[in-house]
Amino acid sequence: MRSIVILWFTIIAFSVFADSQGEKGFKMDVSVSGFFSPEVTKATIKSVVKDSSAEKQGIEIGHEVVAIDGCKIPGCSASIAKEALQKNVGEVVILSMLKPNGEAYQAEVILQ
Repeated sequence: MRSIVILWFTIIAFSVFADSQGEKGFKMDVSVSGFFSPEVTKATIKSVVKDSSAEKQGIEIGHEVVAIDGCKIPGCSASIAKEALQKNVGEVVILSMLKPNGEAYQAEVILQ
């Protein structure tokens, strides 16, 4: 039950921040564990905005995020991941990604 509540709060936090900061051009399904110091256990791309920086970097639905600005998933603190995704328009978020076929790549997403 605690994991569901934390996941809900994390998703709300990501959604609220997306409205006030630069847009990433993608949305993720995020799983977390822990109550007092939640950590991201998995992050998977669930949608990509057409013509966004994310799409131009090759990010597609189903790709797994394995690090956000160097913070490795699983194990990245939810607060660190959130902060990394709360940058301003024009700033870059560096994502280490894994395609379903196992191919790894890095995407430098410019927030719009």
